[in-house]
Amino acid sequence: MDARIAERDRRLGLFNQVMEEYGLDALVFTSTAQQTCQMAVKYATNYPLTTRRDFACMVRGGMPVLLVPTVGQQFHARRLSWLPEENIKCGDILQGVLEFIRTLPQQRPKIGLYETKDIPMSIYRELTATGAEFTDITQRLTELRAPKSEYEMDLIRRASQVAVGSLEWVIRNLRPGATEAELIGGAEGYLRAHGAEDSLVLMRAEKPHTFITRAQEKPVAADGVFVYSCEVAGPGGYWTQLVRPIFMQRGCQPEAYEVLQVIKEALAAAETVLKPGYRICDVDEAIAEVVKKRGCHAGVWSGHGMGADLGDGIDIGMPNKMELKPNMVLTLHPSVVGQNDGLLYGNTYVVTENGFVNLTDAYTESCYLDDLKKELG
Repeated sequence: MDARIAERDRRLGLFNQVMEEYGLDALVFTSTAQQTCQMAVKYATNYPLTTRRDFACMVRGGMPVLLVPTVGQQFHARRLSWLPEENIKCGDILQGVLEFIRTLPQQRPKIGLYETKDIPMSIYRELTATGAEFTDITQRLTELRAPKSEYEMDLIRRASQVAVGSLEWVIRNLRPGATEAELIGGAEGYLRAHGAEDSLVLMRAEKPHTFITRAQEKPVAADGVFVYSCEVAGPGGYWTQLVRPIFMQRGCQPEAYEVLQVIKEALAAAETVLKPGYRICDVDEAIAEVVKKRGCHAGVWSGHGMGADLGDGIDIGMPNKMELKPNMVLTLHPSVVGQNDGLLYGNTYVVTENGFVNLTDAYTESCYLDDLKKELG
């Protein structure tokens, strides 16, 4: 069987499991093309929306129907999606969803909604006006899809290789006087040239080095730090991330360098609980304890999931009690601030039966530009 079709059928099994558990008759997904808000329909249909909003509807035991707003999107969806062509429709997408609900045989159908917080009130009112009963399935479906299949893991590994390659491009081209825009523009070009489908490439070259941002026409100082953050969806559309601070000279930016040691110590502590039997909040707590002990401050959360969308709907923080299971993919990048400066550093990990594997384990020994160039060769 084609690997894509096998993966589609695996996901249909997850959807039907949710419907069985909640006593649902159907599911409705809606997404936008915005990063962190595009996963739901993409996960059900394998179609990455390019603009606007789309919907996917599915009856229990059936095949999803994809609703897109333009003929052009319908054309491309029929090439990219794993749904039958006749299940991909275009037109007034909201009216299409309402018609789907009205044609369900149940007098008051029970329908599951995913990521209800992202549904505009105007759309939600139209949905509830049908008389259907809606259930939020976000938490349960997120738990079920968090462990990645081998199909998904292969895509994340490929994305991680592309991310590392873009870091190598930065190392080759980083020099005093190079502008932020020049470096990030080149890195983004590398990503696209090597099959990236989407990306969020940010950086920081001045204090506080903790808070990455979009590039500007500012030159990198000879005694500065260049923080490179690459979040990228590689070929096939699955995401990964690496973050590397690069110190232009030995001994420069001493407080930022000290914060880097705190982050590495915190990550080492997190790695001891990054395995089945622990929870996401345990990972966050391990990081927070080290950061506090070293007299620094951490951000609200220490990382996030990775998968079909940026973040994959999973924040790594104390409120998240989700259990760690094999093949869950998490990015850890503690945002740590000292007295006057801070730093960001991170990698993407996959949880295994006995621990973890760092998927972006490259250029981790030294943070100095000269050493990185030698390592790169």
